[in-house]
Amino acid sequence: MNFNICSDGGGDNAFEVLDCLIQRAFPYIHITHDQGEEPDLVVRSHFEGKLEYDCPYICFSGESYLVPYKEDYDPLLEINTIHTNRPNSVYLPYIVFEHKSIVRPFKLVNKKYCSAFVYSNEVVNREKFFHALRKAEPTSYSFGKRIPTHDNPFELPKDRTNNNKLFQEFGFYIAMENSSVPGYITEKIGFAYNSDTVPIYWGDNDTVNRFFNPESFLNVANYKTLDDAVSSVVQIWNDPHKYKAILNQPITLNNDLLDYQMVYTSYRPWQKPIFDALYDAYPDLVLGSSFWNSSF
Repeated sequence: MNFNICSDGGGDNAFEVLDCLIQRAFPYIHITHDQGEEPDLVVRSHFEGKLEYDCPYICFSGESYLVPYKEDYDPLLEINTIHTNRPNSVYLPYIVFEHKSIVRPFKLVNKKYCSAFVYSNEVVNREKFFHALRKAEPTSYSFGKRIPTHDNPFELPKDRTNNNKLFQEFGFYIAMENSSVPGYITEKIGFAYNSDTVPIYWGDNDTVNRFFNPESFLNVANYKTLDDAVSSVVQIWNDPHKYKAILNQPITLNNDLLDYQMVYTSYRPWQKPIFDALYDAYPDLVLGSSFWNSSF
């Protein structure tokens, strides 16, 4: 049977992950995403939505703040990329929605350029950092809409599917978040690793240190001032031994990130509240003994 999942306000950004979970819960259904048909489940997110529905819905926040509920009834559950004490909230870091795996694929040690900056949103301290780094080391370039530099070694293509390969000749990638909120970690640091660069990070310290080896990236928060952080980057860039020591560090020290990335392939204990909510909401889709009872 068909099971139609629709988006209300950008909820389609969660479809790939949710499809995996829902198909695992109900292996005999066929999932569709037809906005013109009546939905069986809606994924509600931050952006303005116009969908009319009275079926169960899930709130999905890919931002560092929560999605408001519908006025007339509460969601089946929330999937949040920040930590919250709401009883029906499941934590899933945003980086997992953007990266199924995070690796250093190239191992290109001889880098040509110091750092890359790719942003469209204005964050004052992040831009101050880049300006100072650009002044201290001219091979620092900005490729985004914010403060673009005009002597870049290449232009970003419209199709950014393989952009990580473009930055492999850079020593550092500025992977500073828009904001620092407990639990919130976006694709930025993962993109830096996948480009075989050393990330320059700023965000929630507890979260980044939980998922990544602190010796494998530079954390701006560890310095007293932005200028101190800039000086450290330039010093490391000019000392190949120091740079290689960071580049060769393992990017993770535990399985915490892998545990979440396995959402695409298998059941993990953190998924239990999602399955419980789905089984309660759609008992008719549970054929015989439930997936939960028969498999775990």
